[in-house]
Amino acid sequence: MKEKQILIHDKVEVVESVGDVVWTMDVNYRLTAFNPSFEQKLGNEHLGNAEKGMDLRPIYKKGVFFSSCEQGCEQALNRYATRANHTIQENGITRVHEFYFQPYMDSSGNVIGCCIWQKDITDEVNNIHRIRESEIKYKEAQKVANVGHWNWDMLKNEITWSDQLYRIFGQIPGEFEATFESLMEILHPEDRVAFQEDVNHSISNNVLHDIVHRIIVNNGEIRYVHHKGSVFYDEDGKPYRMSGTTQDVTKDVAYNHKIIEQNHELQNFVRIISHNLRGPISNLLMLSKIYDWGHNEMNDDIMQKIEQTTEALDQTIKDLNLSLSLKSGDKDRFRDVDLKEVIKEVDTLLSEEVTRSKATIRTDFSAAETVFGAKSYVSNILYNLVQNAIKYAKEGERALIEITTHDTLEHIVLKVSDNGIGIELTPERQRKIFDMYGRLSGNTEGKGLGLYLVKNQIEAMNGKIEVESEPGEGTTFNVYFPK
Repeated sequence: MKEKQILIHDKVEVVESVGDVVWTMDVNYRLTAFNPSFEQKLGNEHLGNAEKGMDLRPIYKKGVFFSSCEQGCEQALNRYATRANHTIQENGITRVHEFYFQPYMDSSGNVIGCCIWQKDITDEVNNIHRIRESEIKYKEAQKVANVGHWNWDMLKNEITWSDQLYRIFGQIPGEFEATFESLMEILHPEDRVAFQEDVNHSISNNVLHDIVHRIIVNNGEIRYVHHKGSVFYDEDGKPYRMSGTTQDVTKDVAYNHKIIEQNHELQNFVRIISHNLRGPISNLLMLSKIYDWGHNEMNDDIMQKIEQTTEALDQTIKDLNLSLSLKSGDKDRFRDVDLKEVIKEVDTLLSEEVTRSKATIRTDFSAAETVFGAKSYVSNILYNLVQNAIKYAKEGERALIEITTHDTLEHIVLKVSDNGIGIELTPERQRKIFDMYGRLSGNTEGKGLGLYLVKNQIEAMNGKIEVESEPGEGTTFNVYFPK
């Protein structure tokens, strides 16, 4: 600072190019040196022309810009270097100025004057406010989502937690020392090995740390948390840091468990009802077989209606059982399914329909020749989609069915497109297409069970199905098989 004082006092031209306002004065408040910005400020406030030797006290009293200088200069002349922020309105804009008041002495150590250096810090102050606002919003977002952020310095074995993370783990900031070992103590004993293995796997293979596990907090309360984190490596490829997020998913896990329990109860209920109905249904069907037909027309008509109703009820029970068997499919038996082999089976099964309708089926499996799942499911999916394409062809026009595959980051997409009558897909209709006994059109025969089974079989293989259609433009089904 002494070097600056000398430069300002003896060589004012050194700070002529600086946008800051700089000037010096003696112990009698007489101006001894100044830069062009100081002269400009005097002119802007109509305080006269800057001249060496002029008394600065009237300027400090009258000038808006200089109003904080009298007190600051007084402290500087009493040997106290000080700093002050001054907020003023300039052209309708709030500006923040920072003033430095620095005493300077002669060779004997006596104060002989004061150097004042002003700097506009409005942008810096605004940036600080924005950062603080962002921090507040970030903390609010963490609290709402019940998610916290953490950073693990592997070299120092220090873990930094956000405030919300302390809440999730039931700890108090300042009282709990976050280290990897202390974290392991909070983890449920049965989940510690899996957590450690996932961390090691993430570090060794540079993959995402992603695991849901239990923690024990407070007085034995068990919570479920979802960890996600990434590892950072130095130039030599050695891991030195890991950071990520932790979310409290206790409510989600409890909700999912409740859904699973309800599904099991529903499945058991359906099985019990199905079992209890099988006997009466079988008896009714047997009675219809031994009934002596042809003696009474009215009785024959009644028996025929009973027989038809019983057969429909019997088929409904079979459909429900089939649906349950799909949902509980053995995923350990899933394998890579060759689509070319599947399409050969479908061609054989639908050969009569294809010949009769003169439909054309084109395939292109160059992007992906296999999908992962159950072959019988994949065969039934293609069978139903191709059969629908033939069924809903335009009158007087041959059906053209194109079956292709596409490879995406997470899925193999099987696309089945046709040039049929299409349908206007309202949200309600799009949902009902895949409902049990839903149909693409109300003008065709059939129960509409095909697409329901297709959807169930796809979901049993952890996939999904989407439909696109326009009236008169045909229909496209996209089946997503996870890799």
